Amino acid sequence: MEAMIPSPSRREWNSKPIPRRVQERAGTRWEADGDCWISAYSVASHGYAQVGWNDGQKNHMVLAHRASWEYAMGPVPLGFTLDHQCKQKTCVNPAHLRILSNYENARRTAGRDWPLGQCANGHPNSDTYTQPSGKRVCRPCKKQWYATHAAKQEAA
Repeated sequence: MEAMIPSPSRREWNSKPIPRRVQERAGTRWEADGDCWISAYSVASHGYAQVGWNDGQKNHMVLAHRASWEYAMGPVPLGFTLDHQCKQKTCVNPAHLRILSNYENARRTAGRDWPLGQCANGHPNSDTYTQPSGKRVCRPCKKQWYATHAAKQEAA
C-alpha cells in the first residue's frame, strides 16, 4: 500500500504524548460485547469514547481507542490514525484497530468502504499521482472523466 506522507505544515493534532497511566486505564476499563471491548468512558458527540487527564496545568482529552492502542501496541505514527475494522466507535480492542494514513481512513467512511490500495473504481493506488496541493488523483479515473467530459462537450 502506498502511504501518503503527511506534510510537516499540517496540524499535528495527535502529537501530545498520552501518559502510561491513561493508556492503561483506557486499555483495561471496558465491557465485552462479543469480540468488541466497549469502553467504560464517556462518549463524545462524534460517537467515540474519550478519556482525559490533567497534567497539573491543563486538562487533556484523547480518544479511548487511541490510548488503548498505545497501551498494547505503542504509539501511532504522527499523521496517521486508527481505523475501527469492527465499525464500533466505542470499541477499544487493539485487535479490531489498524493504523491507516488519514487519507485512507477518510476514504473508508460509511458508504465508501472500498479495498485498501485501490481507488473507488478498483484501480491500484500505484496508478495515482500527487498534485502540488497534496491531493492524490487516480490516472485511469481522470482519463475516463476527461473522455466523458469531451463527449458531453461534443454533443452540446
